[in-house]
Amino acid sequence: MRAVMYHYVRDETTRPPDYYYLDVEDFRQQLDYFRAEFGFVTKADFRNALLGNTAAEGFPSGVLLTFDDGFRDHYDFVFPELKRRGLWGIFYVPTGPYMRDEMLDVHRTHALLGEVPGVVLLDHVLDVVDEAQIPHARRDEYREQTYERQDDTEATKHVKRILNYFISDQHQSAVLDELIARIGGGGLLDPEALYMTPAELREMHESGMVIGGHTVTHPVLSKLNKTKQRNQVVGSLKYLDSVVGGLSELTFCYPYGHSHTFDAHTVSILDDVGCEWSFKVEATDITEHDCDERPQALPRYDCTQFPHGAASGSIGPSC
Repeated sequence: MRAVMYHYVRDETTRPPDYYYLDVEDFRQQLDYFRAEFGFVTKADFRNALLGNTAAEGFPSGVLLTFDDGFRDHYDFVFPELKRRGLWGIFYVPTGPYMRDEMLDVHRTHALLGEVPGVVLLDHVLDVVDEAQIPHARRDEYREQTYERQDDTEATKHVKRILNYFISDQHQSAVLDELIARIGGGGLLDPEALYMTPAELREMHESGMVIGGHTVTHPVLSKLNKTKQRNQVVGSLKYLDSVVGGLSELTFCYPYGHSHTFDAHTVSILDDVGCEWSFKVEATDITEHDCDERPQALPRYDCTQFPHGAASGSIGPSC
């Protein structure tokens, strides 16, 4: 059994941000490929695997579809395609855009990268970010373990490492405000244009899709103390539960996703609140051992690791 992760899925580049995305036609072709090569895991079979109830029928094989960040793309393009095919998916939604009516900082970074080449943005970042704003404790670890698989320029990777990982959370938003004031892109920063509405989340939930937590503000959880991590996890799940009229499953995925982005505190919190399973990013299949021993760290592949998963779009000219 293998889980596959998606982010932007769309049929045009005019909707913001002007950033890498999977064309919806490629998405359809990838679903065709998955059906022919592996098949899809039903919700019932997946839940039985988590509960260890697979003795008679055996551990399931096939593909499990997951979608991160609550993008309007998922309602406009993904949801209709899944319904047409009789498939289900898990949609992991950060709740800050609803609770605060703001774009997430990670997506403001995408918007900036869509405005100017990575090398240009890096010059601005290095000019704006003060060394005192960057804690040193895990800089080397984050430098070595982030964005290894992404097909970006080194300048773009460096920008994302600084803005998403290196800089302390207390300075992140102010730095992005300054960069947007310098570069522009403010017209792109409309949460209503980028994210699904609460009504759309409810409709998807009522149609059999699973809605899961993805924190409030999409931070690197391992940078936060246990109290702040709990606020991020509980706040997101509580809001989603109220929006959809009661979550049918409690599930979560870690922002950015790799093993260094969460810690033992995170897992303990998820266990405490009754979360049934959580996803990280790791290019391996889900095994019986995973379901039995580490349900809060199930692995997921990126869609780019399979045929028809190559990204379209740009992140700025000459980037």
